[in-house]
Amino acid sequence: MNSLPDSRPMSYSRGEISAIVMPHMQNILGDLFGGNLMAMVDQAAAIAAIRHCGGPAVTASIHQVDFRERIPLGSVVTCRATVDFVGNSSMDITVEVTAEKPSTGELKHTHTARVVFVSIDAAGKPRRVPRLVPGTDEERERYARAERDRQQAGAR
Repeated sequence: MNSLPDSRPMSYSRGEISAIVMPHMQNILGDLFGGNLMAMVDQAAAIAAIRHCGGPAVTASIHQVDFRERIPLGSVVTCRATVDFVGNSSMDITVEVTAEKPSTGELKHTHTARVVFVSIDAAGKPRRVPRLVPGTDEERERYARAERDRQQAGAR
């Protein structure tokens, strides 16, 4: 059995998925249905979490989703997830969503989501995750922000 490393760099713990908004994904206004977007956000976060913990991980909570822009039919939607902070078995993940108009290359940041995943063992019990090591100034800022957010949430 492979043993997990004690830590992983933040640059390792990422996930990304893209899809084109097709007619079956529309809401009644002709834009991407929010539930479809949430599924994509959850999948991108799952990729980042599983990469970081080296095994199964499940969604524990979705703390925040900011819907900033509508995403029209035909757009290429990309969800980029980063593990920003870890606890004992949990991982705080930010997912940034962009929409591209492929005919022009116009790109818009449309949504941001904050998700928490928990690493689990074969019995479905929480399992310790590797420590997270920020390597750049931007990563240190993300780490500090996520740590503050977690402390504030614990104080509520």
